[in-house]
Amino acid sequence: MKTLMYIWRNVRRNRLRSFLTVLSVGFSLALMTVLYGFLASQDTYKNSAAQANRIVVMNVQGFSGRLPISTVDDVRAMKSVVAAVPFSWYGGSYQDEQMPFAQFATDPEKLFDVWPEYSIPPEQLESWKKNRQGCVLDRRIAERRGWKVGDRVPLKGNIYPFDLDLEISGIFDSPKNTDSLYFHWDYLNEGLKQRNFATLDNAGTIFARVQAPGDIPLVIRNVDDRFGSSDTPTRSQTEAAFAQMFIDMLGNVQVLIRNIGIAVVFSLSLVTANSMSMAMLERVTEIAVLKAIGFSRGRILVMVLGESCLISMLGGFLGVGMGCFFLEGMNRILPQFFPFTVLEMLGPWVSYGLIAALFLGFCSGVVPAIRAAQMSVVDGLRRIA
Repeated sequence: MKTLMYIWRNVRRNRLRSFLTVLSVGFSLALMTVLYGFLASQDTYKNSAAQANRIVVMNVQGFSGRLPISTVDDVRAMKSVVAAVPFSWYGGSYQDEQMPFAQFATDPEKLFDVWPEYSIPPEQLESWKKNRQGCVLDRRIAERRGWKVGDRVPLKGNIYPFDLDLEISGIFDSPKNTDSLYFHWDYLNEGLKQRNFATLDNAGTIFARVQAPGDIPLVIRNVDDRFGSSDTPTRSQTEAAFAQMFIDMLGNVQVLIRNIGIAVVFSLSLVTANSMSMAMLERVTEIAVLKAIGFSRGRILVMVLGESCLISMLGGFLGVGMGCFFLEGMNRILPQFFPFTVLEMLGPWVSYGLIAALFLGFCSGVVPAIRAAQMSVVDGLRRIA
């Protein structure tokens, strides 16, 4: 207990230096926590997608390719397919906000059959089906903006030369924050016909739900074989593979983030090592006196190393806390990019910052601690700290 009190007293001895060291460790590990949290959000999305029996059908050329709306009916008619809907990205602006939330043109008759985990009051769903200009949206959007059923949501087209004047017909609940609004595909297509838009009757992508996980490979093969020789060949994949595709677009991000983490730990070890070396130079005489009154080498080693680890761990807790707070804030402000809360993607990644803090505390303090433990009483008393 006395040793712990002595360590804590030494940490507070030069408060400014300790404070700055804790801040440097904290801010750096906060960056590391945010980067690993981003990777965790991608893994969480893939894992949640893997649990759903859904496939994604798109043109073999990717998002730039076209899928005729008739393809939706062909997919629906296939064996083991429960439901299928078009999913066309609109990407409009609300007032002065560019893409404030995700907006998709789809089929209200089948949307909640493809996503049965979403829930909406039956009367609101029926109202949406009957209202060509109706839309439904995630409850989190409604709460954030103070919207309610019956409010108007005008959207200005950025991709398409057709503006939408939508009315909120319903508000749905979902297990995770989708930050999405859905409206009638027919409403968009008819508006584009009035503007003589070049690409009409385009489903964009198709999401389909399959009866059982074991049926997914067969359905994917049947879909691609069905349209392989057509003018619009398809590339079908599971929803989890579809999520992985977006991660692959960013390149080998995981390796980059891990390398950044290693660089952060290395640079922080130099910072804390410099602080501990300065602290030991100031206490040479004190350490010699402690040895002279009976402090063992092991106890001196523990005190010096404990001080280094304590400073690093304080920075580690600060950094992990700041990183998680930032991720939670991004989930509230930009849920389309960070759809999960910290609790939803909780995992070993949260402890990486603390492990790194303990590691750099040990590495930066071990050399000063060994030197202090091996110092002779005579040499220490000869020097003036």
